[in-house]
Amino acid sequence: MPVKQSATLDSSFWINAYRAGLLPYVLARYRLFYAPAVAGEIKLEFASGRQFWTLVAEGVLAGAVPQVLGFTEYGEGERAAITLALEHRDWVLLIDDRRPLVAAQKLGVTVVCTPVLVVRLFAEGALTLSKTLEALNELARLHTVSPALLTAAAGQLEILAREQRRTRYGDQETDDLRPA
Repeated sequence: MPVKQSATLDSSFWINAYRAGLLPYVLARYRLFYAPAVAGEIKLEFASGRQFWTLVAEGVLAGAVPQVLGFTEYGEGERAAITLALEHRDWVLLIDDRRPLVAAQKLGVTVVCTPVLVVRLFAEGALTLSKTLEALNELARLHTVSPALLTAAAGQLEILAREQRRTRYGDQETDDLRPA
């Protein structure tokens, strides 16, 4: 089994990944750390929160406290998650809020949002085109992921799907994304 990449997450990513059915892939890929401020945003009254707290109790998710919050923009959870990623430069930041995501990237943090994860899973063969489209459509339906992030992911998916078709069927061009 490959070594899992360490990652810290924001509540936005957790909730969207849960609702889009992506948690099994997230848990298989990453060793997850959460800041107390992020945990405080994840409530037991919701299914995603119950799953989060169950995994905390099982030791699957680990708490990590950022040393110093060096900026005041964004919410407390986003600041804490970004700070953990800055303090642990080999960690990935999992976040779906676009403005803090872009800010973290500008600070040199490796960032993954749920639409990017979905497209990566397709590229790696973990998701079929049909399942990939279902996941992206579910993320769009939630109205909690930036349309800009979804549009960028859809554009990348289109390129990958066409490349995959060309590999499979030669140069026969097709303009749709129907499953092969």
